[in-house]
Amino acid sequence: MLLSKEAFIARLAVQKASYLTRSITEQILANKSSNTITKEDNSPVTIGDFSAQAVIINAIKANFPNDEVIGEEDSHDLKENLNLAQTILKELNKNEESYQAEFPNVSSVANLGPSFTSVEQVSSVIDQGNSLGGNKGRYWALDPIDGTKGFLRGDQYAVCLALIIDGEVELGVIGCPNLPDNLEDPQYKGGLFVAIKGQGSFYSPLYGTEITHDNLGERIHMKNGLSSSSQLRVVEGVEKGHSSHSDQSQIKQRLQIPEGQTLNLDSQVKYCALAKGLADLYLRLPINLKYREKVWDHAAGNVLIKESGGVVSDMQGNQLDFGKGRYLDSLGVIASNKNFHDDVIGAVKQVVKL
Repeated sequence: MLLSKEAFIARLAVQKASYLTRSITEQILANKSSNTITKEDNSPVTIGDFSAQAVIINAIKANFPNDEVIGEEDSHDLKENLNLAQTILKELNKNEESYQAEFPNVSSVANLGPSFTSVEQVSSVIDQGNSLGGNKGRYWALDPIDGTKGFLRGDQYAVCLALIIDGEVELGVIGCPNLPDNLEDPQYKGGLFVAIKGQGSFYSPLYGTEITHDNLGERIHMKNGLSSSSQLRVVEGVEKGHSSHSDQSQIKQRLQIPEGQTLNLDSQVKYCALAKGLADLYLRLPINLKYREKVWDHAAGNVLIKESGGVVSDMQGNQLDFGKGRYLDSLGVIASNKNFHDDVIGAVKQVVKL
C-alpha cells in the first residue's frame, strides 16, 4: 500500500489528539474563561487547539523529520499566558498516560514522539507548524480543532490532517469525536476517517479501535441512486459568519431542495457526512468575494470526498489548488454527488454573479 507508514502514523496521531480533545471538553464547557483566549481575528482558541497541534506535529516530526507542517496555531499566545501553557503541558502528560493505558502496544509499533517535559518544548513543537506550503515538496496541513466554536458548545468538531505532495493532496485523516454513526438514530459517537489518493476512503470507530498498518477500516462511498436534485440532503456550516446562508438558500430553491433537508454542522465533519453517505451536498459560499479559504480547512476533506466517489470544486466548477501556500486561490467550496455537481454549479452561477 502506497503511503502505508504515513497513513498509519497520521491515524494514530489524529486518534491520540482526538482522545485528548474529548477528555478536556467538559473542562472547557465548565470553565471557558480560564481555558479560552481570543486571537486577533476573534476566533476562540482553547487548550484543545494547542494540545492537539503539539500531539500531531510531535508524531509527524518523529517519523518524517524533513516534512513541513502548515499548522493553524503558533505559540505566541502561550508565551503571554503562562497559566494556559502549564495547563496544556499537564493535559498532554495526562493524555499520554491514558492513551498508553488504553493502547499499551502502541509504543512498540510506532514512535509518536518524545514525552513533553517543559512549556518551552511544547511551544517549540507547536511552532513547527509555520510552513508556507507551496507546489513542491511534502507538507502536512493540520487543523488541530476544526470548528472550535462547535467544540466549545460540546457539538461537532474535527481533528484534521492531510499530506500534500507537490501541491496534490495524497492523504487525509479526520477524527470526529462527536459524529454519530447514524444521524437519525445514533448508536455510537466518534468516527475516524482516512482517504489515500487512488486507494479509497475508509471509516472506523474512533474510540476503542486499535489502529494497524493493514486495516484502514470499512470502505465508504457517497450515496448514489438519487433521481433528482430535489432529493439531495445538504450540509452547511452553523456559523453564518463563515458562509453566505442567504445565497445558499437561493441555490437550494433553484435545485428544488426543501429546507427540511439541510443539516447544520461545524467543521470538516461535513465532508465526513458526505463520504459516509449521510448527506449529498456541501455548500460553502463566501460572504465576501475577497475571502479566501485556508488550506487546512479543506485538504483532508477534499481527498476524502474524491476517494468516496464525489466531486469537490470552487463556485465556478474548478478543482481546488492546494499548491498556492497557506490559502486557496479560489472562491467558495462545493462538494457533492458527482451526478448532480454540474446542476449545483449551474445554480450557483445563477445566484452569484461573478
